Amino acid sequence: MKLLKCRRLAGLAIGVLVLAWASTVAADWEAGRQAFKNRDYATAIQEFEKVTQTNPDYAGAYYMLGLAQSASGKASAAVANLRKAVELEADNVNYKIALGQVLIRARQYSEAYSALKGVSLSAVDSQNRTTYALYFAKAATASSRPGEAVKVLNAQIGADSKNAGLYKALGEAQGAAGDDKARFNAFSKAFDLDPKDEEAALAATRAAIAVARREAGSTSKDRYYTDAAKVAERLVALKPTFEHSLLAGEAWLGAKEFNKALQWFGKAKELRARNSLLYFYSGQCYSSLARFQDALSELQEALAIGATGKLRTQIYNQMGYVYAKMADYKKAKSAYQEAGNAKKVAEMQDSVEKQEQNIEAAQEQAVFRQRLDALRLQIDELRKIGQDAEADELQKQLDNLEKSAQH
Repeated sequence: MKLLKCRRLAGLAIGVLVLAWASTVAADWEAGRQAFKNRDYATAIQEFEKVTQTNPDYAGAYYMLGLAQSASGKASAAVANLRKAVELEADNVNYKIALGQVLIRARQYSEAYSALKGVSLSAVDSQNRTTYALYFAKAATASSRPGEAVKVLNAQIGADSKNAGLYKALGEAQGAAGDDKARFNAFSKAFDLDPKDEEAALAATRAAIAVARREAGSTSKDRYYTDAAKVAERLVALKPTFEHSLLAGEAWLGAKEFNKALQWFGKAKELRARNSLLYFYSGQCYSSLARFQDALSELQEALAIGATGKLRTQIYNQMGYVYAKMADYKKAKSAYQEAGNAKKVAEMQDSVEKQEQNIEAAQEQAVFRQRLDALRLQIDELRKIGQDAEADELQKQLDNLEKSAQH
């Protein structure tokens, strides 16, 4: 009887201890959850650490601990605990997504890709699929797998076609894949969906310019430059900076809309007057409009500001072109020499020599015409005084000279 009573008491004591333990775990968990909700991450970390200590096989505790550590900037610890959560509950999609997110923040893109690769888009809750697609795309693109990023993003765009972030991520992936046309289309769509996204507009403009520079056909080249210019103008309206105005001018310059380009370069000058590239572009516009003195003024100003390196070479080449158009071949030659353009230097030297020969020939021609005019005058004078024989003799000389000039 006493033995039975003792056993009942012992069982009751164990039950009380289990209840007390469970109550303690629940209290720690709730305290941690509430602290996390209130963004008191230090307290949340302490409470969730207690849960992992008392219940080391509970994946949810490691998951919440990892989230709290990530939110407080403790990336390494967060990665370790989220990995533990995935290890304990490998089928939990949310754990894998959280691990991938933290790895991306830590710039560990290959590991993030590995963590997210095993997740099927269809297995993700519909409300979280876009989030997953964006994380996976970032990890795949940054780890040199842009094709996989494009595939997942296109799949999710089919279900969430109004999401600017998906198109923006697609633009980044297409750019990494080397497809600037698709890159432009994606970033342009992102900007259409979110007209306040300066980054998307800038990327779209640059992508279109990159395409235009490589296009062989003038029609396609002009179209992409024009597309770039139109996006750039919207970008300036969003944020009227020097860089954006310069970009709009550059795009219109590429599209051969020189007066429009000059208008944008003028606005850029109002924001930052001393910029060599700006004056070089303006010089190109004036050159194409055959306003050669204006072109030289802009190019000289670009040099005066202090152009160096490749830009300095481009400026002198442009000056050589302008001087050649003005038939000032000596100055053109000098400009090309500054540019180190040996081929053009030789061409200008040949033009100088031909020009000098033409000048000499023109001078000889002028002297010859003066001689003919003098003979005609002398013939007229002789006939006036009745010396026709002498006049006839001089007329023969005049006729012979004129015939020789024709040959």
